[in-house]
Amino acid sequence: MRYLKPSILAGMFSGIFLLTTVAHAHFMWLNAHDYTPKANQTARFTVGWGHAFYNPVGDILEGSDMLGGISMIDLQGKTIAIKPVNSFQYESERQLPQGTYLALVNRKEGFSTKTVDGYKHQSRKGLKNVIHSRYTGMYGKAIINVGKPADTPSIFKPVGDALEIVPLVNPASLKASDYFRFKLLYQGKPVAEYINATYVGFSQDNVWAYSTRTGSNGEGEVKMLQSGVWVLKANHKAPYPNPEEADEYSYTTSLTFEVR
Repeated sequence: MRYLKPSILAGMFSGIFLLTTVAHAHFMWLNAHDYTPKANQTARFTVGWGHAFYNPVGDILEGSDMLGGISMIDLQGKTIAIKPVNSFQYESERQLPQGTYLALVNRKEGFSTKTVDGYKHQSRKGLKNVIHSRYTGMYGKAIINVGKPADTPSIFKPVGDALEIVPLVNPASLKASDYFRFKLLYQGKPVAEYINATYVGFSQDNVWAYSTRTGSNGEGEVKMLQSGVWVLKANHKAPYPNPEEADEYSYTTSLTFEVR
């Protein structure tokens, strides 16, 4: 799978920020063409991939051979298929009535083993000179508010990913300086972990605008430093049960949405 890197937007936001963090690993996220479209339109997406989230698309994946699936959840909790438009764009199979929707993407899970000769997409079994081996999974969500947001949207319900960010508030109700509240779940249970967040235009480098940590109940909040498209990212590692295959599980999840 290749990725495309578009040029950086000319207009960058400016401001003073209290906290920045640096995170080095690649992650995946969903870019919506429009997070607040009018009713009775289809939704379009690209899949982001990289270190930085500095413009409306960042680095985007081309091809779907490594994707496990991409879909949407409608107002009744039912699945809406998302189909490829070309090698890097996707579109919902039908137009969306007014309400709040959750778009989902995941990368195929599997082993990633680092050796002195580079990375191998397999467990450490049979390999020589292994430095580190892990079983990885990556997931992304995007919140789409079509017209008037739903009163009890499906975005508040877990979808069953190994690691997921579950919103506790609809971003449609927020503005700059408000807090976005959420819960982080690992294998369906609350987990304490660091969360990084940033918004379009903050930095073209591997720098995040905000960092926090969830409590033992999995809950946390991120201050919306300004309006715009935001992404939240979390990573969680756990020991792998068979050390002959891998050292650890490593799961990464993201959530994108817009605050107006």
